[in-house]
This record gives sequence, structure tokens and C-alpha cells, in this order.
Amino acid sequence: MKFTVHSPNGRFVTLGATEVATRARVAGSAARGHTVTVNGRPGVISWSEDGTPLSLPAFTVANGRITGITALIDPARIALMDLPHPV
Repeated sequence: MKFTVHSPNGRFVTLGATEVATRARVAGSAARGHTVTVNGRPGVISWSEDGTPLSLPAFTVANGRITGITALIDPARIALMDLPHPV
């Protein structure tokens, strides 16, 4: 399992199912989002209370299992994408 995060400060990669699950659990508990499709992959867009985009993780799925997560946490880059508005 591979978890790649693209932030304003660079790219960070976490490898290993346990490590990825721990990071994903912490990130997921902090945000509420809306499901989206990102380049043909399932994803979730989340926003802050003021409507600023916070994160956009997309999931790679093989044989019914998540095998990778790529997350964009750069609000400026997310704002340039054609995504739904906060719900």
C-alpha cells in the first residue's frame, strides 16, 4: 500500500498497509466530504467551514481493495480543479 500526499511543501510518501491505514484514519476523522471522481478514480473532496477546499484524496482500487491513495492538500491547486462546491 502506498499513500502519496501532494502539499504546498512538496510530496510525501508513506508505504505499508498499517502506516497508510493509520494516516488515512487520522485524516478521515478530521474532515467531512463529498464523493467525486478524479481522473476516473473514486475520491473525496473536503472543505473548511468557510468553503475553502482542504483535501482531495483519490483511491486506486484493484480486485475490490484499495491499493493506493493519492491526496492533494494544496488548496490553491484544488481550487483550480472543476469540482463540486461545498455541500
